[in-house]
Amino acid sequence: MSAPAGALRRPQAGVALIIVLIALTILLISAVALVRSLDTSMLQAGNLAFKRDLKNEAERGVQVAVKLLSTGELAAESARNSDARTHNYSASRLPSSDQGIPMVLLDDALFDTAGMRAADISDEDTGVTVRYVIDRQCLGAGDMSTTACATVSGKSDEAHDSRFRQVKAQVRPVYRISVRAVGPRNTQVFIQTTVVR
Repeated sequence: MSAPAGALRRPQAGVALIIVLIALTILLISAVALVRSLDTSMLQAGNLAFKRDLKNEAERGVQVAVKLLSTGELAAESARNSDARTHNYSASRLPSSDQGIPMVLLDDALFDTAGMRAADISDEDTGVTVRYVIDRQCLGAGDMSTTACATVSGKSDEAHDSRFRQVKAQVRPVYRISVRAVGPRNTQVFIQTTVVR
């Protein structure tokens, strides 16, 4: 004899369904956290690449300034004794921020009132604008003076015969080239270098 069909069945409490729903909720939360983490990592990697590219663009401003000082309109020392605002050049040290960045690069209004006129270097494809400023590290315009200027002595002459040695190494003033590059997201990068001419 067999037992009736209803007697062998136990009523289901639904505990398995609740456990499965909790497990699915945990998996869903984990998946969302993973996607958000991946998005943040991708954003950070993109920002680092963007900043690196912006630094590379800023190097173009340094090249223009060095060319001006070496073979351009500011190649002669007499041309560097006075301001050449059309080339963003100051014969004296420009006021700077605590980080050493000239204030004329930090504020466009100061740049305009200082009379700087050299055209910015713009790249329509990338949306990057580069602006440079050159300032001689002297207290004032005029002839270079070792007491009023930051200077570097040239390499001493190492001729083997004392008859051909230079008596004194040549002293040259230091020029600071500061560059600001502004990207399409209004990201700014500042680079500086010093040169001796």
